[in-house]
Amino acid sequence: MPDPAPDPLTTALAGLAVDAPPHLLDRVAVRWARVPAPAPLGEVAVAFTDRGVCYLRTTGPDFAASFHRRFARPLLPADHAPDGVADALHGGDPGAVRLDLTGLRPFQADVLTAARAIAPGEIRPYAWIARRIGRPRAVRAVGTALGTNPVPLLIPCHRVTRSDGGIGEYVFGAAAKAALLHAEGAPIGGTP
Repeated sequence: MPDPAPDPLTTALAGLAVDAPPHLLDRVAVRWARVPAPAPLGEVAVAFTDRGVCYLRTTGPDFAASFHRRFARPLLPADHAPDGVADALHGGDPGAVRLDLTGLRPFQADVLTAARAIAPGEIRPYAWIARRIGRPRAVRAVGTALGTNPVPLLIPCHRVTRSDGGIGEYVFGAAAKAALLHAEGAPIGGTP
């Protein structure tokens, strides 16, 4: 992936006569790095602040643009992702990775917290999440909240399926969702 175009704010800050304090840049800009991901994804781009990982998507020309549309912050390359991210993506404990979920609405935060509790190899229907957060009639809203998950894989929304046994939608596509679930040994399509 080519490096994203320079951000005007970052360029303007670089022209200041006095260097900004080191901690200020980390409050304004977000760093990103490429990380190997489970098949079939291959590689993902991980954006992170000093508080934790805030965005994860596949690498490609749309990564920087989709990040900027969502966060409207400068995105700067980093030498490496935060500790634990690569391990978490390959079977380690995603709960060990700090997340920066600043800006989520309370409902979405509740949905993502519930999804994060689903263990590898398990699946739960959207209705389970809705009941777990005390909003049993909000099944569609749960799907919408999961569809905008800023950190899929670290918050395993791929483990949430339809109540009728259908696999449902996924930010990386239904085929990737099925492959991830199959690799975890989850009982999809009647077979683990």
